[in-house]
Amino acid sequence: MNLHKTYPTRSPESLSFPRSQGPPWERVFFSSIFLLVISLSTAFATTAVDLSSRIVIDGVTDDFTSDEELFIKTPLSESQELDDDSWWGEYNDVKQIKVTWDNTYLYVAVDACCWDNNVILFIDIYDDYGIQNMLDLNTWKRAFKFYGTNPDFFLATWDTNSNPKFFKMREGSSITADEVTIRDSATFNTGNLNGGMEGAIPWETLYYDSLHTTQNYPKIKMLAVITTGADNLSGPDVAPDNLGGMPSNGNSMAVLDNYAEITIDGDGDGLPDIDISPKDSLSFFKTPPFKAISLNVNKVIFPNGKVFAPNKGEIIKCKLVTNRITTFNVEIYSVTGEHICNAVLFGEQEWQWDGRDGSNKLVPFGIYILRFVSDSGEISHNEAVVVIK
Repeated sequence: MNLHKTYPTRSPESLSFPRSQGPPWERVFFSSIFLLVISLSTAFATTAVDLSSRIVIDGVTDDFTSDEELFIKTPLSESQELDDDSWWGEYNDVKQIKVTWDNTYLYVAVDACCWDNNVILFIDIYDDYGIQNMLDLNTWKRAFKFYGTNPDFFLATWDTNSNPKFFKMREGSSITADEVTIRDSATFNTGNLNGGMEGAIPWETLYYDSLHTTQNYPKIKMLAVITTGADNLSGPDVAPDNLGGMPSNGNSMAVLDNYAEITIDGDGDGLPDIDISPKDSLSFFKTPPFKAISLNVNKVIFPNGKVFAPNKGEIIKCKLVTNRITTFNVEIYSVTGEHICNAVLFGEQEWQWDGRDGSNKLVPFGIYILRFVSDSGEISHNEAVVVIK
């Protein structure tokens, strides 16, 4: 029996042996092609009518594909979410957000480590209500304010807890969140750098009546944070990154001003789009990576000047121009440092003062200081105005 079969000299493309009988190079070739096809089908999946057989809600997120990851993390390009950008190190760090969907569920996941702390995924769909300041919430009070988003839903858990909690903001409210039961799971376990949190959220929970539909609100904004384990504090990391970064101290208010945005209903038919790559429908308010921008006040505009007579019904108006978006309060002091009152916000970064103190009495004529204080605590800026008779 000839164990060394010879082959005519032909190009590899012209050979037509069965895979089980071909030469070694051909078996390797076909095996490589087969593995490549399998790999590509796994790495680049699209939304489908039913994903329940692939996406298992068990807190292990590797059943999501690279096309369902919001942040690029390959050696060939700069990472959009670094593993070491948390103020508290890699053991308290958001690593990835993952999203896909079928006809029944929006599937979401967060990869992170949260040693003795919490992970929260925020979801914002509607413009007319949602969280503005988490310190005002009836639950999960944390020192986070939002700019550019007002989350309507959030999925949250803590280190070692395998059963996250999902909350829906009460319609029209910015302070009351109601717990809703969904399928979810988490695998955060102290020191586990590869922990995850997953949830399958029914579409009827997210889009719950004839006004709140995918046609009217086709885009979903998302961001995730690591928070302290205790109430009334903030946290060291957010994804996508904030324009101004995160405070190094958990006692400081954090203003969350960046987000990822996914288009769910691009064709406007009132149904989630099927057979699309989630990553193809992704955008950011500001696309990472980027260096955090230190907040600066570029100028303060006084359209009617800085001198006014309150006893004649005049008011002072001012508008703040900054190098990036954040929120401010304007406190008014006498030259001796006595707090008089706060100016009234009447537009985006616009305030007015009628020359009255906290008791609604006209202040004496003289010089007064307007102190602009960012909610994040990053910066304060003073301007002087003059009250005349």
